[in-house]
Amino acid sequence: MLISKPEDSRIKNSTTLLLLLMKHDGISRAEMSRLTGLTKTTISTIIKKLKQAGIVEESDQIATGNIGKSPYPLHICSNAAYTIGVHLGRKRVETLLIDSRMKVIKKNKGEDYKHLGPESIMKSLFLNIDKLFNSAHKKNIEIRAIGVGIPGPLDIENGIVKQPPKFQGWKDVPVKEMIEKKYQIPVWIENDASVGALAEKWLGDGKDIHNFIRLILNEGIGAGVVIEDELYQGTYDYVGEIGHFLCFDKGKYSYLEDIAGVDILLEQAQKSSLKVNNLQEFKKLLVGNKNNSKKAQEILSPFASWIGSAIINAIHMIGPQTVFIGGKMAILGDSFIQPVQQFVSCYLFGNQEVDIRYSGISSDAESLGAGIYAAVRWLEQKGKEI
Repeated sequence: MLISKPEDSRIKNSTTLLLLLMKHDGISRAEMSRLTGLTKTTISTIIKKLKQAGIVEESDQIATGNIGKSPYPLHICSNAAYTIGVHLGRKRVETLLIDSRMKVIKKNKGEDYKHLGPESIMKSLFLNIDKLFNSAHKKNIEIRAIGVGIPGPLDIENGIVKQPPKFQGWKDVPVKEMIEKKYQIPVWIENDASVGALAEKWLGDGKDIHNFIRLILNEGIGAGVVIEDELYQGTYDYVGEIGHFLCFDKGKYSYLEDIAGVDILLEQAQKSSLKVNNLQEFKKLLVGNKNNSKKAQEILSPFASWIGSAIINAIHMIGPQTVFIGGKMAILGDSFIQPVQQFVSCYLFGNQEVDIRYSGISSDAESLGAGIYAAVRWLEQKGKEI
């Protein structure tokens, strides 16, 4: 058993309090002590240093009506860590700028990629980040870090995008190094489904749910996994890759995202002579004239079954309280989620109740989660200096 050095304990305690402050705005020192088990003296010492560093502030005392000293609510300073969150998706780049209280200052959505090679996509990425830096400069905002959510597989420790499916020409691209070289600030990358789950935990309906899975259903399919309130990242950065669940379809094994991705749905609709270019148009067909509506529903039905099957497998493996569905497929509403729920209900093993519903946060979940991820990592580094 390793015995922590005093310095290690100090760093751990500072980091613990910073994360607590981010999650629980207005928390008191007494409540911090109750939640962490740290002494009030230890907490007061750390908070004093965080205040001196311009990271933490406190507001006026709150009268509780109880005997004794009234508490001072504590807050992360909104300007402690402005960060940029990036979703490097398979169709376009989405970016936003947030403060350390996770308030969105500005966001951009790039144009659809004309080419899928690394050079073209990174050019679009830099263009969108430049816009945020220009906006921040006008407001005298200093950006501290950048977080990037991107489809895996990834080498997260070294910031390398290995070889994501449906990303032509991408192999071992040092995204972290490329962005840090241009902007000279820390950069962290993480799987886009995982940062989507992080956003769900911090800002969405997952706040009070201890164990959940959040699916991202786009051209690629993935899942972020939260276990006991923490984002589970695994050993090899391959957590939640349900898009690579094997499915036996038409006499051969295929990966889930190769038979149930958004691009596959639209391709099948077009092959069936339905005039659709995006999911919004497909949704209109579902409630449109009788013939096209029936045809669209027949096309969608096996997709709901494949996703339902993947959800069942994930539930039986992880045992979540809730499964959130995010990504582009969520635009289809009840026409999609109801058959998914029915499929899961039919085949779920045991009597457990698992809530399957759409994600409670916007389509910005992945870029927002990436910004939060960068803020947390940056504040963790600052905690080491306190």
